[in-house]
Amino acid sequence: MAVGTAARGAGQRARTTYRRRRRRRRRGWIPVLLTALVLAAGFWLWRANTGGYRVALDAGHGGDDPGAMGLIAETELTETTARYLEELLRADENYTVILCRDYGEGASSGERGRRAARRGAQLLLSIHGNSSQDGTARGFECYPQLAASETHADSLRFAQLIADGMAGAGAPLRGDGGIRYASYDEAGVKQIGEEADAAGTTFGVLEQAGCPAVLAEQCFVTNAEDVAAFAGEEGCRRAAEVYYRAICRYFGTQPMI
Repeated sequence: MAVGTAARGAGQRARTTYRRRRRRRRRGWIPVLLTALVLAAGFWLWRANTGGYRVALDAGHGGDDPGAMGLIAETELTETTARYLEELLRADENYTVILCRDYGEGASSGERGRRAARRGAQLLLSIHGNSSQDGTARGFECYPQLAASETHADSLRFAQLIADGMAGAGAPLRGDGGIRYASYDEAGVKQIGEEADAAGTTFGVLEQAGCPAVLAEQCFVTNAEDVAAFAGEEGCRRAAEVYYRAICRYFGTQPMI
């Protein structure tokens, strides 16, 4: 009897130990599963916020700096266009938008470029409006990075895509097919020309972007024909669509419009 009782007791203890080990193993999977779920959720959240090509949009001027004044203020043109372009890019899963400044606020040209660089922009578009004293000048022109820039070739390719699109939308092209170069000498004097290898530096937002970047002079805010075509709600929307298609062509994605 003592032997049988001992045997039964040993068997019971073995079964109890086995069940405890199984429970511990099952409980051990819980933190592993929770960790996996947290990592998966974090990954998809990261994808939602950073997925796709990162495009920086710079609405020129802003804050206390309205830019050029004409039939409309330059900042009215730049912010309206940037909003429409942002809307198009955010609706396209291929792109993540980086704003170089918040709407209604200002920042220096260099700081806007540095903000894009810090957030890993792969392309930057700086939107501006032009002006003239007598109001007769009109048309589109854009400024790629200078030849000394490591990203000059891609910047020029993007500029050509934009200029082609604006010409197709009916804008007269200024400069060499809509493309010009701006450079500042050591005294800070700006020169405008057609040569990519101009000495000096160019606009701060292009210098600091850390990626291919183009500054676009969308139209003359001092010219009635330009304002009618490429300013105001419909004109800014038209220009934003041109920019969006150029961005899609640059990256090789299919535009939604």
